[in-house]
Amino acid sequence: MTFKAFLLACFLLSWTGSALAQWRDVDYTLKGGWNSIYLSGDAKYDTIENLFPNSGQTANVLEIWRWNPNPNQVQFTESPLIPSAGTPEWSVWVRGGGSSNTLSQLSGPAAYLVKCAGTASNTYVVQLKQLPLPPGASWVRNGANLMGFPTVKNGANYPTFSNYFATFPAAIAANVKIYKYVGGELGAGNPLQVFSTSTERLDRTQAYWFSAKVVGDFTAPIEITSNTNNGLYFGRSGAVVTVYVRNRTAAAVTLTLAPSASAADPSSPPATLAQVPLTRRTFNATTLLWTETAISSAYTEVVGPQSTVELSFGINRPAMTSASAVYASLLRVTDSSNLMEVYLPVTATKDSLAGLWVGDVSLTNVSSQVTNTAKATATVTNGAVTSLSVSGTGGYGYATAPTVTIAPPASGTTATATAIVAAGAVRGFTITNAGSGYAVASPQVTIAAPPPLAGSSTPRPFTLRTLLHVDNSGAARLLSKVFLGQLAAVPNDVGLSTNETLLKQDARATAQRLSNTHMPLNQVITGSGSVAVPGVLTCTISLPYDDPTNPFVHQYHPDHDNKDARFQPVGNGVESYTVTRTCAFTFTSSPPSGSTVTSGWGSSVIGGTYRETITGLHKNTLQLDGTFELRRASEIGTLSQ
Repeated sequence: MTFKAFLLACFLLSWTGSALAQWRDVDYTLKGGWNSIYLSGDAKYDTIENLFPNSGQTANVLEIWRWNPNPNQVQFTESPLIPSAGTPEWSVWVRGGGSSNTLSQLSGPAAYLVKCAGTASNTYVVQLKQLPLPPGASWVRNGANLMGFPTVKNGANYPTFSNYFATFPAAIAANVKIYKYVGGELGAGNPLQVFSTSTERLDRTQAYWFSAKVVGDFTAPIEITSNTNNGLYFGRSGAVVTVYVRNRTAAAVTLTLAPSASAADPSSPPATLAQVPLTRRTFNATTLLWTETAISSAYTEVVGPQSTVELSFGINRPAMTSASAVYASLLRVTDSSNLMEVYLPVTATKDSLAGLWVGDVSLTNVSSQVTNTAKATATVTNGAVTSLSVSGTGGYGYATAPTVTIAPPASGTTATATAIVAAGAVRGFTITNAGSGYAVASPQVTIAAPPPLAGSSTPRPFTLRTLLHVDNSGAARLLSKVFLGQLAAVPNDVGLSTNETLLKQDARATAQRLSNTHMPLNQVITGSGSVAVPGVLTCTISLPYDDPTNPFVHQYHPDHDNKDARFQPVGNGVESYTVTRTCAFTFTSSPPSGSTVTSGWGSSVIGGTYRETITGLHKNTLQLDGTFELRRASEIGTLSQ
C-alpha cells in the first residue's frame, strides 16, 4: 500500500465512529420570545421538524438560529446579539419555512437561538436527545463568541462565572461584556448583560455572548481529550484508548469517573444497546505489566496542580457475547471542585471482519495448464464400502497418488482407500479397508487437491487493486468502485455507497472515491464462501461478449463488431467471447511469504494466496497465482447500492 493510500485509510477510519452512538436526554427550559441554548452533543439523527413536532410543548418552538463563528465582524449588519437572516454568521430554521430554511439539523457542540411563542412569562420544557461529544470550543479575537460550557449542577446550582473561569480570566475581564437571553422580544431587556460574575451561575444548557477579544480553546478548568479524538472508541479490533487529563488549576483535583448507560436509541426500529465492558488499566512498575480491572462502578483519579496525567482504558472483548447488540455507553467525569461534568462516549463493535477492505493482489505465476481436484462416489453394501468410482474426468495435475478420505460412519469403523493415478489424473481406487456400520448409501469422499502447476513466473509481480466489502452478516462483495461520504438519506451519516447519487449533494466534494481498473464498470460481485481465517472466498466476474470493454470487441472492425456481412447481430462465440474470471481468495492465519506485515494480521490486515482462472480469453483455461493483502479502511458494515 502506498503512503497516499495509507493516509486515505487513516482518514476513512476516523469516520467509523458515526456508525454507532450512545445517547443522553437533555431538558431545556425555554421562555416565550428569544432564548439561547447550547448543545454539548449532536442531534443530527433526524430533521428539526421531527425533533420539534407541531404538537405538545415543542409546538411552541417557532424559530431556531445557529451561530456560525466568523472572524470577519464587519459582515454583521447590526450586532451579533441580534440575528440577521442571510448573513454567513447565521443558519435559520422557521416552522413552515420549507425550502427557504438554511438549517435542517442540529449539530454540536454548538450554540443556537430559539424563538418560542408567547412572552417571557410563558415557560416550556423540551427534551432533546443527543449524542454526547467531547468538549470543544474556539474563541475568536473579534470578540463575538456565542458559547456554552460543560458545567455541573451541584444540587440546584451551577458554578459561578468567576469560579469556572478562574484559570481563563480573559473571558470575564473588566473590559469584557457578557450577555444572556431571558425570553421576550429582542431589545434592551433581552439579551441582558451579566454584571456580577461572582454571583451569576453558568448554566450548561444555555449559551452566552462573550465580547472577549481573545483566542484559545478553553472549555473547562479540567481539559479532557483522547487519542481517538471522539471519546473512547475501540471499534472492532481496538484494545487500548488513552485519555489525557490536564488540570489547569493551582490545586490538586480528584476526578470521579463513573460508567453510565445510554438512553434509548432514537432509530426505528430502535437498536438494542449494551454497555461497553470497559476496563481500567494500571501499570505495575515492579512486574512491568499492565493490570486491567473492570469498571463496574465509580472510581477516582487524582490530578496534581497544573499537571497532566494519562488514563489508560481497555476492553473485555470476551464479555461482548451478543452479535445483535450495539455496544455503546458513557463514562461520566466530574471533579471535586464541582465545576464540570463531561460525558465521554464509549463505543465498541463485536469482533468481526465487517467493513471495507482495500489492498492488492500480487500475481507471480501464469499457466495455461490448469489443475483440477478429482471427485469420487462411494458405494455401500451391508454397511461396508465396497467400491469407489471416479466422478467426472478424475481431475488433472496429479504427479503422485493423492490422499483419499472417506467420511466415518455414525458408529463402527472408517473405510480407507488409495487412489490410482495415470497420465496426471485419478483413474481408479483400491479399497484398503471396507469399514463397517455405514447407514448411508454413499458417504462423502474427499480427495486431496493436486499441487499447483508452476506455470511461468512473471518478471515481477503484477498487482491488481482490490476492493472488498464485508457486511455485518458476513456476506462479501467484490467492488469496482466505492464512495465514502455523507449519505443523502437522513440522518446523513458517513457511509459507503457504490453510487455517487446516493451521497448528500452538497457534501460530494468532500467524499472519497476508490476504484480499480481491472473489473467491469459499476459491478458489485457477491462472493460465495466466507471471509474468515482460515477460509476461502470465491467470486466470479463475467464480461459479456458484447460488452464495450470486452477485448474482442471493436466498434469499427468488421470481424469484431458482432455483426455478419449483412450487419445483422451475431451471438456469443462468433466474433467475440464471454470472458469469465473465477477468483479464489484463500485466507491464511499468517502472512504469505514476502509480506512485510508485522502486526495486526487477522484483524486489521487479512490476506493469503490467490488463484484466478480465466475462460473465454484463450482456447485453454488460463490460471493465475499469487498472494494478496487487504487492509481494513472502514468498519462500516452497511453498503448502500
